[in-house]
Amino acid sequence: MKTLTTMFLTFAIAAGAHAQQYAHRAKIVDLEGKAQPTPRYSVSGLANKKQDQRYWIEIEAEIEVETKDPSGFIPELEARWFVVIMDKHSGKPVRLMGRTTFKNIRTEDKKIYVSAYIEPDTLERFTGDDRPRESDIEGYALVISAPGIVTEPPHDKGLVVATAEKQSKWWEVWEGK
Repeated sequence: MKTLTTMFLTFAIAAGAHAQQYAHRAKIVDLEGKAQPTPRYSVSGLANKKQDQRYWIEIEAEIEVETKDPSGFIPELEARWFVVIMDKHSGKPVRLMGRTTFKNIRTEDKKIYVSAYIEPDTLERFTGDDRPRESDIEGYALVISAPGIVTEPPHDKGLVVATAEKQSKWWEVWEGK
C-alpha cells in the first residue's frame, strides 16, 4: 500500500511539473491604433504616375516574449486581429478580422512588435471619409497563438481595448455584421 501511495505521489508531482513547462511565453503589453499616411514614392516609366495621399489605420501591439528554445527564436506566431468600425451607411458597427502568421520570432530583446493595417478603401467605404481618424475605430483586439506558446493573463489588460460598452471578449461573441 505504501508503494502504491508513493508511486501515485511521484506521478502527481511529475505531472504537475510537466504541466508547468512551456516552450514559449507571450504577454500583450500594449495595443494601439494610429492613422498613417501612405509613404511618398515616385514611379518612372512610360508616363509619370500621380500619387494621391491616402490614409491607413495601423494597429500595433507590443508583446513581451520568452522562449526555452535554445535557438532563442519562436518558430511561428499567429496574430488574429479584430477591429470594430461604425458603418455610416447602416449606422451599425462592423467587425473586421484579419490573421497574420509571423515566422522565426527573435526573442533576444524579450520584446516584439506586431502590426496590422486597415487599407484606405475599406476605411473610406465604412466611414465615408477619405481621411480616417483613430476615433473611427470603436474597439480592437488581438489574440496570439502558436504551438507550445502560453499567453499570460490578465487578458483584459493589453489584449482588449473594448468597445464603448466595455464588453468582455466581444471579438468572440460578436453578433453584428
